[in-house]
Amino acid sequence: MTRYQYGRRILDPRQQYRRWIDPRAHTLRVQDVVAYLVRRGWKEVPPDRDHFRVFREPAREGEEAAPFYQFVPDSEVYDNYPQLMFELLTGLAEIEDRQATEVIDDIVGQRSAAVPANGPAGAVAGQPTGR
Repeated sequence: MTRYQYGRRILDPRQQYRRWIDPRAHTLRVQDVVAYLVRRGWKEVPPDRDHFRVFREPAREGEEAAPFYQFVPDSEVYDNYPQLMFELLTGLAEIEDRQATEVIDDIVGQRSAAVPANGPAGAVAGQPTGR
């Protein structure tokens, strides 16, 4: 029997992807993800399950197969929200043939592009914006 001299750190299986996954994935807001999908041509369809919004992928030229769908949680409050976002982003990255971090960059980027760096238009320093 071989006796090994060096120990190896074993990760808890629930933590094995933690360093691979962009932590922003867990903080994305549903409304930003929905806006991203709509902007990219996805169509919302009536949901067939509770607690999800369902989106049909855009038609692809020359493809006659039935379309596939992505499921967006209808709220950020679910305990499994991080896992659901991980699965959604992984699917989108695969469909778009790019890295999930690039998808996240686009989702986050659209949010920051919606509000100018100096605040909403017409805002005056020290004055409420009506929100």
